[in-house]
Amino acid sequence: MEKIYNFRGENLGSLFENHQSKDIEKCPVCGSTKFILWADCNYTKAHKCEECKLVFMSPQLEKEGLNDYYSNYIGKRRINNLKKMEQRSEQYALDSHVLKKFVNEGKLLDVGCNGGFFLSELGEGFERYGTELDPTAVNYARENYKSFASNIEQGTIEDTNFENEYFDVITMRGVIEHVSDPNESFHHVERLLKKGGYFFVCATPNGESYCADLYRENWNLFHPVQHLWHFSPKNLDIMAARYNLKLIWSETQYLGTPYADPRNDLIKITEKIKNPTDNQISPAFFENMMSLVFKKI
Repeated sequence: MEKIYNFRGENLGSLFENHQSKDIEKCPVCGSTKFILWADCNYTKAHKCEECKLVFMSPQLEKEGLNDYYSNYIGKRRINNLKKMEQRSEQYALDSHVLKKFVNEGKLLDVGCNGGFFLSELGEGFERYGTELDPTAVNYARENYKSFASNIEQGTIEDTNFENEYFDVITMRGVIEHVSDPNESFHHVERLLKKGGYFFVCATPNGESYCADLYRENWNLFHPVQHLWHFSPKNLDIMAARYNLKLIWSETQYLGTPYADPRNDLIKITEKIKNPTDNQISPAFFENMMSLVFKKI
């Protein structure tokens, strides 16, 4: 009989029951094997590296299970939620504005481009390309954005056949926390990016935020299947430096984003501090999300 593991309305038990998973024995950032338990999530657990403070899930679903989960991700979790789509549209514009402070033209690859929404926001100043795991999202992008439809490939950055140093810009918007092997992903970013090119990581959870530590498995950005790694600006910088990517700018966004509701968010967090056993999901808050710009040296 299939076990039920309900996580915020999703039954994740079938994924772990029907697909193989792998244990993470060594921190991908610093190589340490010294971990502490951070959160217990039934089929999997969240651990924290004692050395670099990376928070990560172990065991993690292997490729087949992740492919199963992300099939029609856009239909199940994106385009049918109109409020979230509106919020994301506002945030796409904010993220695009950040990137264009550093670069506003050239060949650009958006890794994990979903339905092409961020690529569309970036505009025609860039020659736009995208990779996406979800076949439904690939079809959506190709059908709705004709100006770059032929440049959308199904798969991961590891699957691409682009020439070395082909791109002036590579973006990962809400992606690096999803990948199975972040070192492999960084290797391909280094391979595909021109010297002096920009790597933009944004809409990514910050594992060293106050809310992450306070709420743990009830942090709004915690997900045992989607978010395999919770980096911080510090440990993501450590990993990036290994691949000749120098951090030149970082920010944790909250005020001014479509997710901010400072008065009500503060009330909720105050209640959590007073009652640590409260299981309400955290609100958006300061430091929760991070954006970073790297330059290949």
